[in-house]
Amino acid sequence: MFTKLVIKQNGYQYLKDNVTVAHLCKNPSAADSLATIQSKSIATTPLAGTDVSFSESGNDLLVTINGKSGIDPSGVAASTDDIQVVYCSASEVLVSVDANDRDIANEDGDTVDIPAAQIYVREISAV
Repeated sequence: MFTKLVIKQNGYQYLKDNVTVAHLCKNPSAADSLATIQSKSIATTPLAGTDVSFSESGNDLLVTINGKSGIDPSGVAASTDDIQVVYCSASEVLVSVDANDRDIANEDGDTVDIPAAQIYVREISAV
């Protein structure tokens, strides 16, 4: 899991304002460019700002990103791959969250679901 610097600098409103797609990727890295993430994607679905919501969770902020279902995969994965959902804008990688590592096939009629994501932005505390 990773958060790109643009999110750290601008907050999760930037994600809400700019997200356009979720990629189910195998073995993504925080250093990966958008083109590399796209090449590692095994399923892709469009997203909009309305798919991102904010709520209070105690003293923390809970960012929820809606899941999507019935997506036709474009690639395969093995249970040994590190599978993550990577959220991107049209021009940059924004944030990644962990997904269940599992075998994913790409046969006729196969579909995958991208689960909803919950990201907690914790209250500031001393290090």
